[in-house]
Amino acid sequence: MRKAVKIRYAISAVIIAALVAGAAVFLKAAYVVPVLMYHSIDDRGKETKLSLSPESFARQMEFLHKYRYNVVGLDKIAIYMRKKEKIPPRTVAITFDDGYYNNYQYAYPVLKRYGIPATIFIIIKMVGQPGYLGWKEIKEMSDSGLITIGSHTMSHLWMPAMGTRQLADELKASKDILEEKLGKSVDTFCYPIGAHDERVKKATEASGYACAVATNPGRHEPSDDIYAIKRIKISRTSDNLLVFWFETSGYYTWVKERRDR
Repeated sequence: MRKAVKIRYAISAVIIAALVAGAAVFLKAAYVVPVLMYHSIDDRGKETKLSLSPESFARQMEFLHKYRYNVVGLDKIAIYMRKKEKIPPRTVAITFDDGYYNNYQYAYPVLKRYGIPATIFIIIKMVGQPGYLGWKEIKEMSDSGLITIGSHTMSHLWMPAMGTRQLADELKASKDILEEKLGKSVDTFCYPIGAHDERVKKATEASGYACAVATNPGRHEPSDDIYAIKRIKISRTSDNLLVFWFETSGYYTWVKERRDR
């Protein structure tokens, strides 16, 4: 009788160990480091998914600070991926697309308050236009050491349709101008509308960028491609901090890619 009980306990222990090991393997495979994608920080959230209110943004940054998230620059994410290093728990990166003036007006003061780094991708031909950052603000944020300035091309056009010369110009000219204006190397790039293919990725690397971000290329694309880093779009649905917590958990991308297939 005792022998039978011991056997049952042994079998149960093996099953539990197998389940725990299987769960660990699944969680490791499903994890995608959360790179958050913001656009405009304003009160137009009901009109467009590319806007988030200043109040919501402040709450989200306070959340990251309060719960001691490891918020790092995009370049650090690329290093983790390139070296295939284990990414520390609760690691997050923050990015802004397009270079809206309200990034400086509303987001930058909050980022300074909590010492949170971020990357802002600039469309060169929009600099100084109504609603967009000017060189003064871009330089100030870059000089702070907290904000990394990256390129979002010259014109924000669909890159896969470009000819070789135009593609090279959109990549290299935007990089050169930013480097001249800022007096430092510009190594990060953002594909307009997330659009890219293998040719575009190779051209981006050849232009001297260390990494590039997309939006969400899909479940069949690798999660450690430094020239197609997956991101999570933050919109007013993230006003709910429980939703924001899940988006920053590292498992939101896995769920979204299977939900949207």
